[in-house]
Amino acid sequence: MTNSNERRDELDERVTNLESLFTHLEEKVSDLDGVVIEGHKKIEELSDKVDHLEKKMESEKHDFPDEIRDLL
Repeated sequence: MTNSNERRDELDERVTNLESLFTHLEEKVSDLDGVVIEGHKKIEELSDKVDHLEKKMESEKHDFPDEIRDLL
């Protein structure tokens, strides 16, 4: 009987450790998800700004000196 109780205690401990590890991994995945979402938002913001600047440069291209206009 003692051997069976010891085995059950070992299994209970392993399950507890696995549950703890799983909880920790869930938190990390959630944290990483937040980082990815924030990064995506920032990329979209920067992309919008680049698009805006490109359109502004194109519309005001004639105002640039010839040397710069040739580079555009």
